[in-house]
Amino acid sequence: MEQEIFNLFLQQGSWAILAGWLLWTNNKRNGQREDKYQTVIEKNQEVIEEQAKAFGSISKDVTEIKQKIFEGDDK
Repeated sequence: MEQEIFNLFLQQGSWAILAGWLLWTNNKRNGQREDKYQTVIEKNQEVIEEQAKAFGSISKDVTEIKQKIFEGDDK
């Protein structure tokens, strides 16, 4: 398939070769960019998980504080 496309470009001249080269390099760059995005997304997911754990701990602390406040009002 690739050889057929290459032969077609050769028949159409230098403009076709240039267009094919531009498409190929653009596709390669997009792949590299996508890999970088995936790395950033994975790092962000780790940060989100850490923050979720911290918020869970804060929620528990707030619940304990509320209980102590309400117990103090009853006395």
